[in-house]
Amino acid sequence: MTAKRQHNNQHFQQAEPADVMPSLARHHLQRTVWLVALVWSSIILAALWGTFLADPHVRSPGVVLGLGLLWVAGMSAIILGGYRLLRVYARSETENGEQFIYRLITKQTKAAIGLVGPTGRFSLVNESFCQIFGRSEKEIVGQKLLRFVHPEDHQLVREQLRLRRQGLSSTYQLRIVRKNGEVRWILAAVAPVYDQTGRYCGGMGLVTDITEQKQAEIALRDHTARLEQLVRELEEARQQAQAALRAKDQFLASVTHELRTPLTAILGYAETLLIEGDLNRAPPTRIAAIQTILRNGQYLLQIINDLLELAKSEAGRLEINAQDCSLVELAEDVMQLMEIRARAKNLPLRLEIRGCVPRRIRIDPIRVRQILINLLGNAIKFTDSGSVRLVVQVPRSDDGQCSLQFEVIDTGVGIPAEMCEKIFEPFHRGDASTNARFPGTGLGLAFSRSLARCLGGDITVVSEVGLGSNFRVTIPLGSADQFEWVDPAELRREAKAKENASPESTKGGSRGCRIRARVLLAEDAIETRRLFQHILQSAGVEVSTAETGRDAVRKALENHVEGKPFDCILLDINLPDLEGYQVVRLLRESGYIAPVIALTAGTEPGERERCFMAGCDDFATKPLDRCTLLKLVAKYARQVSGIPCEYGRTTGDTCFLAAQVGARLPGAEVAQQQESVVSDNSSANRLQ
Repeated sequence: MTAKRQHNNQHFQQAEPADVMPSLARHHLQRTVWLVALVWSSIILAALWGTFLADPHVRSPGVVLGLGLLWVAGMSAIILGGYRLLRVYARSETENGEQFIYRLITKQTKAAIGLVGPTGRFSLVNESFCQIFGRSEKEIVGQKLLRFVHPEDHQLVREQLRLRRQGLSSTYQLRIVRKNGEVRWILAAVAPVYDQTGRYCGGMGLVTDITEQKQAEIALRDHTARLEQLVRELEEARQQAQAALRAKDQFLASVTHELRTPLTAILGYAETLLIEGDLNRAPPTRIAAIQTILRNGQYLLQIINDLLELAKSEAGRLEINAQDCSLVELAEDVMQLMEIRARAKNLPLRLEIRGCVPRRIRIDPIRVRQILINLLGNAIKFTDSGSVRLVVQVPRSDDGQCSLQFEVIDTGVGIPAEMCEKIFEPFHRGDASTNARFPGTGLGLAFSRSLARCLGGDITVVSEVGLGSNFRVTIPLGSADQFEWVDPAELRREAKAKENASPESTKGGSRGCRIRARVLLAEDAIETRRLFQHILQSAGVEVSTAETGRDAVRKALENHVEGKPFDCILLDINLPDLEGYQVVRLLRESGYIAPVIALTAGTEPGERERCFMAGCDDFATKPLDRCTLLKLVAKYARQVSGIPCEYGRTTGDTCFLAAQVGARLPGAEVAQQQESVVSDNSSANRLQ
């Protein structure tokens, strides 16, 4: 502090001789004026006194008056001249005092301060100011401000100088150019300066170097602009992806609709040929041909379904509906479905349930069934000799948790170790030799793993070429304490007792099913319309048909007015003139309250919800097999005798009854052999 005070005192001492001089000059000037006035008065008095002493006869009033006037004139001149001189020195003293104050302020502060005169030239700068400008004081003082300003900011500086002349203060940013050519950004806070008389003297500014901040600001702005551009690009990409997803959904929906419509007729008529009529005298090759049509039609349908399910899974729209079910019944149901396929290749298909299992579990049985059918279908497909086993167990961990575990074990061709993960990729079908022997689409495993992961689990595989494969499905179930654990044998005994206690009528086929109902069938595809009409009429249903939406509305309302309403309407959603949604709305607006069942071959997301919102009472997806169609109509019939299909079950190939009929026919074994020849590999093929 002492050193700093001494340093400041030195500044005052250095400034004192020059700064104190104006005050001394004014004091000497005043003394001089008074001295001159005294001398002049003395001269006049001396002259007057001498006149009286020298010649008494000269004493006249005129002489005295003349000397008095001369004294007054001299004194007036002396006083007036002194006053003017004092004013000049006073102004100079004021200006010097202001300069002294400015110099004192600029020298004693660390801030960069500069004074620009009315003409735009620098009149005063301090050392900090010179450091910012990269020049010495001599190089700045007396020079115009515009000389140091970046050319692009000249107009800005001219505008600021105009504001100073108007008496306005402002803060602004500008660029300056240093002596070495470097461009720096400065922040200037400038205010106008006036003297004691109110005359404009220029502007004094406080300057700060903000180059680093400005560079950071520019970098941040550029970065923000790049981020905004990236966000715009991402948004465009998102919109394009959504448009592509919508296009894919529409394409899949359109393709599946065009495929499902003829498949409905193909599968339906093949099923009719196999079930109806006397086939005891039919040649085995004909039965094999019919079964080949059914199997390959279902194979094509499975490909379509897997494509749709895989697309839903990739889009995150796969629905999981958990419900209580029996694990043993689920496994046995799947084994029964796959038994016919294994028998066609003379492969033993065994189910093993190890250890105690929960009596009921909460899971999505449809999705689990899809996984097991895919895995067992692959195992049967790639196994020519040996056996295929489904091992089911529910292991419990030390922390009290349990998980559902399925193992599909075969003795087939096996998978190379390096391919064990690649086979789960969509459309991956192994090496060329395997593709030649076992053609397929390569979707089944990808879809199965996707399903398993949606259920919270996963699928892994262990395999060795020539020895077979072991696919393991693991799905967590939660705490083991929430389940009732029982022996699988006990569950099988209960299921057997329930089956034996069921009424005899439930074991009959659809041939004994009679449905008393009046149905309006609105379908534009003539093959599908004839097929559904034939199936329904064979079961005793009275069927009226309509090819267009307007025709369906007219017939429904006419029968309603006549007091003979239909028990239900089977309404195709894609009619040529009116969409099914419009038909239902017109009917509901007209007061029609009978059930309407929506039939569609499309699979667009939310189609089921749109049907129910339009006013439909039920929904079904084509192709419909005989059992499904009859059960659908039986729900709304006035009277039903028998049931549409044995136990109401359907297999992955065709309806359960059709499969049993084909297996019981004379020469069925020969037919199966002929079927293998007719269908080549494709009849037994399943998705990999």
